[in-house]
Amino acid sequence: MNMPLLRGMLYRAIVVCLLFSEVESRSLEWLTGEHKQAKEGDARLVGGKSPSEGRVEVFHAGSWGTICDDDWGIEEAQVVCRQLGFRGAISAEPGAKFGQGSGKIWLDDLGCKASESSLSSCAFKGWGVTDCSHSEDASVVCDVDAAFNITKRYPLDHSIELTDQLGELFDSGTGCDFTLTFSYSPEDSVEAETVQAQAQANNNKESVCVHRLVLFLYPKFVVINSSFEMEISSNCQPYIREFTRYLYTRTVTVTVSSMQCLHQLASKFGAVRLLEDIGRLFVPLLPEDTSFRTQVALFKYAGRSGDGLLRDNVLRYLGWNMEPLVASAQWKSLSEELLKGLLVRTDLVLPDEAWLLAALEAWVLEQGEAVTPEQQAALLGHLRFPMMTPEQLYEVPFTARLYSSHKELFSAGILQGFQFHALNFSVLTGHVEGQSEQFQSRIYTADPWSISFNASNLHIRRYDYYDAYGRRSGRYGYESYDRYSPIKQKRFTTPLPLTYSPRYVPWLAEVFSPDQSCTTKGQQCKHSFRLSPTQRTSVQFSNQLLLACRESYVFSVQEFKNNEAKISNDSMVIPITCPDDLTYQIVVRPQYV
Repeated sequence: MNMPLLRGMLYRAIVVCLLFSEVESRSLEWLTGEHKQAKEGDARLVGGKSPSEGRVEVFHAGSWGTICDDDWGIEEAQVVCRQLGFRGAISAEPGAKFGQGSGKIWLDDLGCKASESSLSSCAFKGWGVTDCSHSEDASVVCDVDAAFNITKRYPLDHSIELTDQLGELFDSGTGCDFTLTFSYSPEDSVEAETVQAQAQANNNKESVCVHRLVLFLYPKFVVINSSFEMEISSNCQPYIREFTRYLYTRTVTVTVSSMQCLHQLASKFGAVRLLEDIGRLFVPLLPEDTSFRTQVALFKYAGRSGDGLLRDNVLRYLGWNMEPLVASAQWKSLSEELLKGLLVRTDLVLPDEAWLLAALEAWVLEQGEAVTPEQQAALLGHLRFPMMTPEQLYEVPFTARLYSSHKELFSAGILQGFQFHALNFSVLTGHVEGQSEQFQSRIYTADPWSISFNASNLHIRRYDYYDAYGRRSGRYGYESYDRYSPIKQKRFTTPLPLTYSPRYVPWLAEVFSPDQSCTTKGQQCKHSFRLSPTQRTSVQFSNQLLLACRESYVFSVQEFKNNEAKISNDSMVIPITCPDDLTYQIVVRPQYV
């Protein structure tokens, strides 16, 4: 071998050794068997053509989720790009430029200063607190250093292959070392008392051989011996293997028939993500029962199964529909727990706070001695007296049926209400610590706080062409239309409390329709709404847009942002029982704290 060639080989070997020694502790962890798992607050880019661009996702509570593009700017983009090891950001991209994500939207209304080390260090509403859809997923394009970065990590995700292989392992039963036995209880409890039914129940068992290691992934399910038996409803029998296979693959197809059984099994095994995702599937079914029996039963079931998300979704729907709920036969038999869950909410949709007082008194009086005076006082304590008008406050001692029983509580609430209306709110702020709930407006729909538009009146008129003989030619056109001009307008005024003399805020409500082809009933017109005060005011507002069926059952609530609310695809999932003509109700909602 000649000397120049040998020197060249030795030089390259030295360079490679030096390179490996510099990065072996970081980039070559795989050589030592180490594996970096996603941890709380990690970020990643998905859907881009290169590793330096894509939809931004963050890791929280064991799962990846997206970020809403509200207030998404270059400062936020700089933070996430540097968090991922890039030199900086080129652009912040809104509107799901690299495709829509799925699952959770973890962050909304981010406020970064560009100096934070991670997105989770920036200011934001709270994990999972959002009113966005995945059409608003935020993305970035990061700046890549031209020099090769030997410390850069490139995550590879081949988990889909593992899912398929684990499914095949379950199907084959190879190497299984644990037996799950499911016994089916008879549907009729009276039948179960007979000897014959008991014998039949003993035969109604199904055993599934599984792998102990897989069960260890579900901490709620304690693996002690080599077998375990649990009792389930007989109508769950068809879904046993389907659910058990999910424990391996984390994939399952849910139908209306299997929904409740899979949810119950997920609760027993502690499969939290399945529990929550199926809980969300119950939500579209909520508007279908106008008697509210289903919703009340689901609230109780959510408590038994430990599904807090389902519980909150049921409470939210009931809170949106306080008027029909109070008018139903279910109201006076509601549990105290459910009632408390409603009273603490700020997103209740109801005429006004005085109406809520009357509804609460009707419930209390119906319970009689079953509710103690202390329990009554605890419920009445959630009323927001400052949100009543001075006229309503004055009438309380004469009209409230529980006034004599709780005179001290009512007197304190009435005084607080009059103080709120008489004094500048800045004077009260130093004395309301721990009572901020009392000064938060709910969604009050009584006149003059709301106006409505009927969807059937918001269509662009279509006209037909006729031939020389007066017959329809089959061609048609649309009336002249400017997409930047409103198709409907309404003006109204709302009072502005907080002063001795009444003042008013004038409003202009406008409806816009970007789609000229949306002309017939039954089509989902993606209207947008604008609500603007026509004169300046120092009070902040959190105005709301309600989507309702027959002007009665609210199935979606959206907040106005920058004086605008747009109907998204998510909000236009119209309940089956809803007629073609929807009602859009705009509600003015002042914010005092």
